[in-house]
Parts: sequence; C-alpha cells; structure tokens
Amino acid sequence: MSFEFTVLSDDRFIEILQAWVDSPWPKTAEDGYALRDRFGWVPAEDKPSLFTSDVRPDELSSSFSVSGGNIRSMRVPITDIAPEEAWGYSLEPAKVIYRHFCEILTRRYGKAKQRSSKKERYRSTFVTPQGVGVKVGGNDALVSCIVESPEEMFIASEYARLVAKGYISEDE
Repeated sequence: MSFEFTVLSDDRFIEILQAWVDSPWPKTAEDGYALRDRFGWVPAEDKPSLFTSDVRPDELSSSFSVSGGNIRSMRVPITDIAPEEAWGYSLEPAKVIYRHFCEILTRRYGKAKQRSSKKERYRSTFVTPQGVGVKVGGNDALVSCIVESPEEMFIASEYARLVAKGYISEDE
C-alpha cells in the first residue's frame, strides 16, 4: 500500500512556535481561544479547547488543557493519521518527518533535553529559555507536537528530582 503523510509546513510550524511557545507565559484559556481563532482552527461546539488543525481540518485534532485558569499544555498534529493498513510502511516516513521537525527545534532551542524511542514510538523534548517544553514525537501512524507550560515543566522536573533522590518512588 502507498501512503503519503500530509505534513504541516515549516513556516506554519514556526508561526505556531512563535505564537504558542515564544510568547509570554502564563497563558489563560482566553489567550488559547484567541490563538486558536488567529490560526483559523475551528472549535468543538461544546468544548472550545478542542479544535481542528491545519493537517486535519475536518477533525477535532488539537487541544489545550487548563488548570487554575492557565493553559498547562497544548497539542497539535504535525501530520495527518496514516490508515491502519499503512502502518507497517509509514514508520520510516514518519521518522523522517519527526527528525526534520527536531532539526527545526534544535536550531531554535538547542539540543533536546530528553529523547526516547521504544519500538515504533519516539519523542524528543526541547526546553526554551523561558522554560516552555516542546515535545515532538509519534509512531507509525502520526507525528505530533505538545507544548507544555513552564509550570508543567517545573512540576515534571521536580517530580523527577524527588524520584532520583529516593524521596518518592515512581510507583506512587
């Protein structure tokens, strides 16, 4: 079977980074709605933090989460989803796309702080000077990007520090 991903353009990815990642934090839900609308993404009728994307304009494929009035994370697809019958063939093209977007992030933010790869799953985490996390990853079906607030990144690093020191176990 032949399948080719629909991929977010580099220019649009950089535009999204500038708006969501490089602009001041914290961001409120209202900031998120304004950014969603600025990009022309269409919200779900009953949940405005769930919305369409460039590569999946007919699906509710992007979202952001809010806690305490501020955005904690935002997820946007970089590719559409490969049909299940193409998954065996789509892993290598997905990894090429993933590596390309990692290169863009490396040029902007420096080397990835964390990388993981397990079978057909892979992810790299970049951290901006203001502490925003940008994770690019995927599998044989898709590639996506997750933006995490500085607060979320701090909580994750503090948790990892406490686990490393033995104050808490990961099983808790």
